[in-house]
Amino acid sequence: MSAANRLRSSLLILLPALLLAAPGCTAAGSAAGPGSVRGAVLAEWAASPIWDDGRAEIAAYEAVAMRYGEPRKFTAYLIVVKEDFSRSELVKADSGHDPADLVPVLKMNQVIHFETGVYDYHQMLSIFFDRSDMIPLKMSLTHFEWCGNTYKELKRRGGKAVLKANTYWDGMAERSFDVPFTGRTLMYDELPVWLRSLPWGPKERNWGVNLIPSQISSRADDPRPRPATLKIRPEVEEVRVGSETLRAYRVDLEWEGGTDTFRFHEDPPHVLISWDRSDGGTYRLLWSRRMPYWKLNAPGDAAHLGVSTPPAIDNG
Repeated sequence: MSAANRLRSSLLILLPALLLAAPGCTAAGSAAGPGSVRGAVLAEWAASPIWDDGRAEIAAYEAVAMRYGEPRKFTAYLIVVKEDFSRSELVKADSGHDPADLVPVLKMNQVIHFETGVYDYHQMLSIFFDRSDMIPLKMSLTHFEWCGNTYKELKRRGGKAVLKANTYWDGMAERSFDVPFTGRTLMYDELPVWLRSLPWGPKERNWGVNLIPSQISSRADDPRPRPATLKIRPEVEEVRVGSETLRAYRVDLEWEGGTDTFRFHEDPPHVLISWDRSDGGTYRLLWSRRMPYWKLNAPGDAAHLGVSTPPAIDNG
């Protein structure tokens, strides 16, 4: 690691205590509070100027999803980009929107597309993090395959959230759930990004959390939070990505589904390198690049998704 990165890592270790001790560090209406897991994130991570460069972070993964008892191979994409958000409508704000209603967010899109026999699964999950505290304001999911369409939407205001779902399942055509959202409530689906904003230190930390199960499904099952434990490991591991060996931090999630393991690049902004799910699903990083994907819509621009040469992670 370079001297600059060593200094940065030292600051990342020390900063949480300063943040938690400082008055006014928790946003009004936030689910975070003294002693909460939510309050442990680094404000520096979300405030980094890397998110203000007018581009999105696109990360491609060699992935496996388990469906109908069989592993389905595909390329998954995780997209992280800064947006201006309407606090009242909880949608992306157009230029000229009332400044008093704006809140900057980091949006994560997870794009999933794989084959099951004669038909495909198409799923996209979006989570919108309030940039001031990395607490989701909204989650939405679209799911479609030959059996039907599903749409879900969770909106959080303060310590309460409401999940609404429309599915093609009998008994689940329209469902609405009130979901408690305290300082220890986490959504499983936010972990690939939220965990990146944690401080990494020399000691193992075990955090008890209330985990909202993954919403990437066609069904509208009960989303009530389940008890879980996050184990933030102190050791740095070496992970092979293509022809490179990258150093990574590790987090284990222990919950009723088993154990999930996440590994994140040692250097900021801590790109997700690997993800091993308790259900047999896996993500392995192919590459991560910054690009304005919304402008790359001309014939031939799909070539940008074929990037596979070193370095695996390019934040330049």
